[in-house]
Amino acid sequence: MALAQKNTMHPELLFSQFADQLSPFLEAAGLEASFFTDPEVECSAASLVKLLELAGRNLDDGIGLRFGAQIRSSDMGVLGQALRSMDRLGDTLNGLSRYMVTRSQAERIEVIELDRLVVLSYQLADPSITQKRQDAEFSLAAMLACIRDLTGCTVMPVRVDFEHAAPKDLSGHREMFHCPIRFAQDCNRLYFNKSVLDLPICTSNRRLLQALQPYLEEQRKLRSQSASLLIDVSGAIATELGRGRVGVVQVAEAMNLSVRTLQRRLRELDLEFGTVVEDVRRALAIEYVGNSSYRLTDVALMLGYTEASSFSRAFRRWTNLTPREYRKTSGLA
Repeated sequence: MALAQKNTMHPELLFSQFADQLSPFLEAAGLEASFFTDPEVECSAASLVKLLELAGRNLDDGIGLRFGAQIRSSDMGVLGQALRSMDRLGDTLNGLSRYMVTRSQAERIEVIELDRLVVLSYQLADPSITQKRQDAEFSLAAMLACIRDLTGCTVMPVRVDFEHAAPKDLSGHREMFHCPIRFAQDCNRLYFNKSVLDLPICTSNRRLLQALQPYLEEQRKLRSQSASLLIDVSGAIATELGRGRVGVVQVAEAMNLSVRTLQRRLRELDLEFGTVVEDVRRALAIEYVGNSSYRLTDVALMLGYTEASSFSRAFRRWTNLTPREYRKTSGLA
């Protein structure tokens, strides 16, 4: 099974309210119509991120922020109900960090308590996803909107960080966050005064939380192990590709594992090392070729190909198009 199919998300109808705007891009993102109607649907993280990027490119450059601002905790399925049932905002943020893997194996949320501040960080841990501005803006806006929804307070961050470069129009960012915003950072983050951790949750319900937690713990254990291995392996492969080598020995060494242990753990997930390499290389190739700031000769080198012709043949095998044809059909040439 392909790596992208293993690194999955359970959106649980989170995006159904935006179906009219997102439907035209479903096929191009590799998603089916059931994405909006089936609460049990499972999709790859890369497909969902691509869906938002396509909408941002074709409809509204600020669509991630706009959609995120409309999200409420009740839109988040079982996880949302558990978060709504906790006592304090500090409990809810830590619960979000702990149980996010039950919804998404590719997203990482961390709560960091400093002297006077608390930092809520968000990052996509799949290295094959390189164009992800809309996802980052959607996620930070959604987390802030849910915090306000859960506490009934107009909580304001004191600083916001984004991984991507600053867009030309920042009016939507200023309206959403009302604080200093920094771009081209190493992670996406919301900074708050630490006092927000003690804010009570309006819908606290301990009995409901006790009923939901066993299920969430079971799902967390099932999905955490495979998510961690997939992220570590794909990250090591992406790094070694940039160095022009991507053998199982090098990847195992980068992960501080023996070759035998790495291969055994991959087999437990019904994966072969060569399949994972191919999947990471294909995903990165499509991302890089779709980014017009990269020269095609540079893309070939970044993916470990010593000859551009070899890369072009591989890209045609993956997409039925040469890299130049792909750029032309995408309007990037």
